Amino acid sequence: MPAAAATSDPVATAVAVDVLRGGGNAVDAAVAAALVLYVVEPQSAGVGGDAFLIVVEPGQPPVALDGAGALPLGLTTAALTADGLDSVPVRGGRTATVPGALGLLEEALKRFGTCSLADLAGPAITVAEEGFEVRPTLAAAAARAAGEIGADPVLGPLYVPDGRPVGAGDRVRNAALAECMRTVASTGASALYDGPLSEDVVRTVADDGGYLTLDDLARHRTTEMPLVSVPFAGHVVWELDQPTQGPAVIEAVSRIDPTPPIDWVTVLDAVREGMRGAGFDPSAIGARPSPARGDTTYVAVVDAEGRGSSLITSVFGDFGSHLGVPAIGGPIGNRATMLRALRLAPAPGAKPPHTTIPAAVTGDDHGLRYVLGVAGGFMQPQAQVQLLVRMLGEGMAPQEAIDAPRFKILFGGDIAIEPGHPLLASMPEAGARPAGPEGFGGAQVVGWHDGRLQAGADARRGGHAEVVE
Repeated sequence: MPAAAATSDPVATAVAVDVLRGGGNAVDAAVAAALVLYVVEPQSAGVGGDAFLIVVEPGQPPVALDGAGALPLGLTTAALTADGLDSVPVRGGRTATVPGALGLLEEALKRFGTCSLADLAGPAITVAEEGFEVRPTLAAAAARAAGEIGADPVLGPLYVPDGRPVGAGDRVRNAALAECMRTVASTGASALYDGPLSEDVVRTVADDGGYLTLDDLARHRTTEMPLVSVPFAGHVVWELDQPTQGPAVIEAVSRIDPTPPIDWVTVLDAVREGMRGAGFDPSAIGARPSPARGDTTYVAVVDAEGRGSSLITSVFGDFGSHLGVPAIGGPIGNRATMLRALRLAPAPGAKPPHTTIPAAVTGDDHGLRYVLGVAGGFMQPQAQVQLLVRMLGEGMAPQEAIDAPRFKILFGGDIAIEPGHPLLASMPEAGARPAGPEGFGGAQVVGWHDGRLQAGADARRGGHAEVVE
């Protein structure tokens, strides 16, 4: 049987394909790709971020792993008040949560993989040491964040050298991240939670006023998490449950008739109601830019045995907290900022709301049909619903569905629409509205269409997909 991988970067996709060709399974390939993405997409993901994973074993119900980190025990309303704040800020050490990504990657390999982190870290270490060519997505993020990360002693020299943000085609080497990955390959993910990397993480965050402690890191565990599902067009759609945006997709899809011709006004209304019901209503946030101004990265893989891996990983905002940690060669994530975006009080030790949602689609017999996901903050459920309607309702192939024009509900409730979308006929003014820094999202899909395994990746983010025959 064929296998396939799709990511937002051709180097990461090539590494995943190499793992598949070498006998690794879908989870092995996804982890190897994620480690490379931690090098080449530092604005979106990294050792200091989080991750979620859905694995679909042949003939079995999907299983999800929760690699989100908790809020520090010291992040309390009283602590914020004592620091002169009425909420978690947008950037800085006070926005840091426990970084759960590495723990998830290691646990995923133990439960579902055939390789170890040590087996799979080599390509990422090589890319970090020898350097990589900056792509437009990183260049754009560096330009947006230059004024804030330029003075950071870790991020500045890497991405704003000599005061100039890196541009497409520039070359970046990250020796500190290479060394971090060597440490992880040698000692495992425990290096970050109670080992040689943990003290530098905590010290860096504390020096910037943050609340993260060694106890917070030591308490972290990757756990299985519940999935929610809904029947749709003869299939079953699977999403993560709260505190993610997964229920928004489930609620929206349950309101949509997938029979062509599609009523796109109904789809738009369903997405709006789904997000509102799940507590991620863009209209309620106010007409202002996202507090994150950033993205996620997503990896879709299906192996020759029909196993699917749907992996999403993120530091939340562009370069996370904008606070670089020397020992990890990159930023700590700023996921606690979600409390500010959704106007929530901190619950110390609990996991904050998450925009990041991998997804899977199966038949009624649990046979895998698709693994899919979208980078783009509050655009994630919106684009997922539109992909599901395109593929399962209109019968589009993965790449065709990804390329199809999308709508986006903006902060404050206005609508932006890409050229060629049917909704433009009833709301032409939406075609002139900018979609914001997160754009219309970046999707990857791998699955079966017309009896063939196909893979699609989003040109909006320069994605790359490959099928291994």
